[in-house]
Amino acid sequence: MLQVSGVVRTYRLGRTEVHALQGVDLRIEDGEFVAIMGPSGSGKSTLLHLLGGLDVPDAGHVAYQGLEVSRLSRNALAEFRGRKVGFVFQTFNLIPTLTALHNVELPLAYQGVSRRVRHARARDRLGQVGLAERVHHRPAELSGGEQQRVAIARALVTDPELLLCDEPTGNLDSASSAQIMELLRTLNHERGITVVLVTHEPEIASFAGRRIHMRDGRIVSDSAGEGESR
Repeated sequence: MLQVSGVVRTYRLGRTEVHALQGVDLRIEDGEFVAIMGPSGSGKSTLLHLLGGLDVPDAGHVAYQGLEVSRLSRNALAEFRGRKVGFVFQTFNLIPTLTALHNVELPLAYQGVSRRVRHARARDRLGQVGLAERVHHRPAELSGGEQQRVAIARALVTDPELLLCDEPTGNLDSASSAQIMELLRTLNHERGITVVLVTHEPEIASFAGRRIHMRDGRIVSDSAGEGESR
């Protein structure tokens, strides 16, 4: 599904150059559940952003099913993200004045989908994440775990093939974190969605079938195998 070849990404902070990625090579197959681990500054979030077309490399290539994502125009990148990729972040990024239903509908509204279809699909996705009874609640009326479920439903509403999660449990307690990870694993196993997760927590990474460790902008280990059963 994803092929990363010789990717380099450097940022400038004032007069300082930050070498976020230094010649990264990576292949991710369709249907995998991959955890990318590493300390702060290791390049894991930068790599995730490149996989999803939120950023482009200075050198090297990022390809999605043969499509050269790193060479797309700004408009083509936006269409790629809207059609193929769902994003889940540590901060839930919900609009506080909107209900769960209307938050989940937003990506479809941007695509010009009719109101009737938006409502139906948003309700369905909220049901899939266990929030069928909370569709009319606003974020302040939901727990942290429920807000993250709304964010996941929003990521799923466009039927993405790839779900990219950047520290999705970072603001949650341990019980809510486990529930979110079980949900992601179910989406991967039962719906076949490819999941790539960034985390610095081994407990969270243990849900994935493959674990990649990064340090100083490079991949230092890549272990494949069954995720721990729970």
